Amino acid sequence: MTAAELPVLPTQPGCYLFHAEGGEVIYVGKAINLRSRVRSYFSGAAPQKARLTSQRAVRLEFIVTKSEVEALILESNLIKRYKPHYNVLLKDDKSYPFLKLTNEAFPMLLFTRRVIKDGATYFGPYPNPGSVRKVQELVGSIFPLRQNSGVPLQKRKKPCLRFHMGRCLAPCIDNVTPEEYAKVVQQVRTFLEGDVAGTAAQLGEEMRSAAQRQDFELATLYRDRLGALQRLTGYDSDVARPSEDDLDFLGVAQAGNFAMAQLFQMRRGRVVGRDKRFLTNAEGATEGEILERFMADYYAQVMQVPPLVLLPAEIDHEVWAAFLSGRAGKRVELRVPQRGDKLELMGMARRNAATGLEAELALLEKRGEAPGVGELQNLAGLEASPYRIEGFDISNLMGTHTVASIVVFEGGRAKKSEYRKMRISGLSQPDDFYSMHQAVYRRFTGSLADKMPLPDLLLIDGGKGQLSAARRALKDAGLELPMLGLAKKQETIIREGAPEIIVPETHPALRLLINIRDEAHRTAVGYNRKQRGAAMTRSVLDDVPGIGPARRDALLARFSSIDELKNAEVDDLARVPGMGRGAAEAVKEFFSGFANEQAAP
Repeated sequence: MTAAELPVLPTQPGCYLFHAEGGEVIYVGKAINLRSRVRSYFSGAAPQKARLTSQRAVRLEFIVTKSEVEALILESNLIKRYKPHYNVLLKDDKSYPFLKLTNEAFPMLLFTRRVIKDGATYFGPYPNPGSVRKVQELVGSIFPLRQNSGVPLQKRKKPCLRFHMGRCLAPCIDNVTPEEYAKVVQQVRTFLEGDVAGTAAQLGEEMRSAAQRQDFELATLYRDRLGALQRLTGYDSDVARPSEDDLDFLGVAQAGNFAMAQLFQMRRGRVVGRDKRFLTNAEGATEGEILERFMADYYAQVMQVPPLVLLPAEIDHEVWAAFLSGRAGKRVELRVPQRGDKLELMGMARRNAATGLEAELALLEKRGEAPGVGELQNLAGLEASPYRIEGFDISNLMGTHTVASIVVFEGGRAKKSEYRKMRISGLSQPDDFYSMHQAVYRRFTGSLADKMPLPDLLLIDGGKGQLSAARRALKDAGLELPMLGLAKKQETIIREGAPEIIVPETHPALRLLINIRDEAHRTAVGYNRKQRGAAMTRSVLDDVPGIGPARRDALLARFSSIDELKNAEVDDLARVPGMGRGAAEAVKEFFSGFANEQAAP
């Protein structure tokens, strides 16, 4: 589609939908000025995703709204309906669970996924049904709210077991007045709104009032409820709270095509809830775009919006403030913290988002849905998706028993039946480059060449030197295959004739490469140990003061060659399990003296 094929667009706010061949909606967007926003897709400075959208589109549809706030709501609904290819999508898109306090003289607390205008009070949304059940159990263990007799309340001849356990006021047998029951309902409301301190204060006041009337049995009930509240929530009225703010704060993490957004609810200075969403189609999206996609879905359903929302990135504050203020019925402020305790909250949210993203990616990998394969093609600029990847590593013990390992991954999953190991021959002294050349050459010229299919990509453990040795081996074997190196320092991806690539370790492509590299290293080290056998009882490390068998084995497991061990920094040595700073310095000092002795005439 070209700019000339666009319809006559108004300058009013609204939503626009790009359609591909066959009518498929491939992108939905919103704008305060439809004409200006849509035309930006066809400018030379348009981002890559915008250019791809306009190139694939054959038709544009638009909907005019009264305001950008209305466009924001409409955009969220349209994205949910069509799930466009180029929009950031909530991977686990679903209806949120809520708790519903029914609208009647003796309310019940119910689980629901539907919010309707029936006069009831809704609390939530909660992250998942399990969270709702836990809150229900907590309320039931503290407050004597009815849990039976239906909606509306049906009278019974006998009370249930909860009444005999002291956990229900039994309105079903007229055991309590509406006024007394309403006090409990108010305590439940206060508690579910996140005000644990207010709930505790109400219970404490009721307890003291009953004691003053010498109604000690009732005072004991209130005392027990207060004690249960303190035990189950960790609330301590004697500990000063760091802040009295009611606010939400959000964090975002992104890795290639995937992202995670997390929102924390803070009420009266206490974090009382969290929501998180895993998003796809995030490649090329800004942090603000990911935030807006999450917020449009979350705040369209949430029942209580706090007066302050802390964000990690700039978005259209005016529009979002108007939208959230409309939801809250009062002014809501959006802020991007720059310093102080609120900036620390943002750090907490960002760390949790990164951890959550890593967990989601690990789950996909475990299910065999490894996202790293497709991500690797885009990241490294490969011509095709590397379905079959072979990883190579070299291992030796202080220059002896040099071996190589070949591991195979298909579709992001290890194919252990095709792992191969080999001994490196013809070495008079340690030479990682020669060893790598021999391993790669033998893989593609010997018996393995007939038994194993060609890979789509080679991953070489090491830097430019190892990568060059592998390329020479392929040339000698008469082959031309894509290959990458992975250097341990900063987990840098090495390419031939192209700049190095450094991305966060949460990036799916890098996660896949690290997994292959570590598996190749583990296999090579294991084979190296087997070759050494029981006869190898000593090593150069046995002469280092303070290095016993346990520390020696730990060092040998971490460093695969004498050169790597010699060149390791003290900090790297100290991080090896079982090593301390003193032992690390002893090893470093030993190899420095060893090198000086060898250099002496």
